[in-house]
Amino acid sequence: MLTTICLIIISATTIIFFTRRGLRYLRYFQQEEYNGTRFKDWFLEKCTFDKKGTLIALTAAALSRFVSGGDMVICLVICLVAAAVLVLVGFQEEDPRQVGKIKLKMTDRATAIYHLALGLYSIATILIITGTYALGAGDSIYIYWLVTVGVIQSSPIWIAIANAILWPNELKKQQAFLQEAKDILADYQPYTIGITGSYGKTSTKAILGSILEAIEPTFWTPGSINTEMGITRQIRENLKPQQELAIIEMGAYHIGSIAKLCRFTPPNAGLVTAVGVMHLERFGGAENIYKAKCELAQAIPADGLLVCNGDNPGARKMATEYPKATTLLYGLEPAGHLDCWMSDIKASMDGTTFTIHWQTQEYPGFTKLLGVPMLSNLVGAFTMACALGKDPDYVIAAIYNIEPANSRLNLRKNGDGFILDDSYNSNPIGFASALEVLEVLEGGRKILMTPGMVELGNIQAEENRQVALKAASICDLALVIGETNKAALKAGLLEGGLAPDKLMEFPNRDLALAYLTSPEHRQAKDLILIENDLPDLYESIAGF
Repeated sequence: MLTTICLIIISATTIIFFTRRGLRYLRYFQQEEYNGTRFKDWFLEKCTFDKKGTLIALTAAALSRFVSGGDMVICLVICLVAAAVLVLVGFQEEDPRQVGKIKLKMTDRATAIYHLALGLYSIATILIITGTYALGAGDSIYIYWLVTVGVIQSSPIWIAIANAILWPNELKKQQAFLQEAKDILADYQPYTIGITGSYGKTSTKAILGSILEAIEPTFWTPGSINTEMGITRQIRENLKPQQELAIIEMGAYHIGSIAKLCRFTPPNAGLVTAVGVMHLERFGGAENIYKAKCELAQAIPADGLLVCNGDNPGARKMATEYPKATTLLYGLEPAGHLDCWMSDIKASMDGTTFTIHWQTQEYPGFTKLLGVPMLSNLVGAFTMACALGKDPDYVIAAIYNIEPANSRLNLRKNGDGFILDDSYNSNPIGFASALEVLEVLEGGRKILMTPGMVELGNIQAEENRQVALKAASICDLALVIGETNKAALKAGLLEGGLAPDKLMEFPNRDLALAYLTSPEHRQAKDLILIENDLPDLYESIAGF
């Protein structure tokens, strides 16, 4: 009888522990876009095996093993205490739905995965423990606690299994939504402009969308939505018949991604911001990145429009290999032929003045945007808008009113100083440009806060070291965040001449910001560059 009670306590407690532990693993699974392979890689790379539950179960096993004479009353007491501690530890952990930079969103899909995983885990727990009893473990309570260790360690596996089981139904739902979006596109038939690039595509889309919307009704996907299902939802919910122009950002994580999006939303025109090294580790090589980005140019009809960044060798090459009836090059550096370019660039705390050269005419203008990458995106958007027949003077006027996007090199007041927020993402060119903006701004100390750049494959360490070398010549203080790029950033900063006492390390962004904004550490007119902000997957190693 007491053995049965112990088994019930162990089984119930293990299941209750999973109710929180499963949510925590699900958050990372969601951040990996429900991709089992990437979730497995994250799990193994970060070694996010359970430690807390395992330690409690092992302690209970050890105490139960050495109970004098196998006294079941004492074993029961041990079970009760261990169960209480296990539940307490589990529910003292963070609730991923409430905390974290990217919180767990309990969408219909996430909820279904969680409930199925909990059900499978519960069944497995009961079957394994009762099976252990049937195999003859009898009153040896310590054996059940040892078995529990394996059950607890299996927690992330059940998340992946639940996703795999639900995938056919999820795929069916996605296909129905996709067909609905295709029907809407077929009915409305907007002139579609595809935008892609290793970086700059989201900002360029927002700039172009703002320009065109000021002239005529225009549809574009918000934020960084650039996947098939994200675009599908926006079309179903937000595309209107009067919007005769549609701007579609096209992201790529492997060869074929953009081609698939082009079949879904066939482009009449396309804009390529850059071919670079972002997501290098996912593609496996620079040539594969180029092939993936070329899929947009290949999908544009021969009588269509292609606009490419002439400052970027890959984008310029694409314009040569896949010319259309109208093929235009834009840029900031007229080293070669450009159809549209910017000169007389002067940055200040208020924004940037410039002159755009287009079809033998000069158009002086002003923008609140800062930094070479943003100005390049602006010229690309100007070129596309004018190529679509919009009046250049109207376009210049629309540019004047464009507000910097959050976390994309936007400058904001911070007491008597400023924060230059470039935390959305980072790449070698963007990082270097952000440092150049920081260098020309007027103020007090120039401070860099960064976790570095990711998804650069085998060049990641060197790229981070190189940009840290540049930072050392500009910054008075550097705060390195997390573990991912710490060694490379520190090496570059110190090699570049930054004094060791001006280099600080913090495990996460929040602690670094708290340090910088505290009265005892702030100084007058501090200028703080926040370059990149990694999701929970990268910033720190989660403790389980």
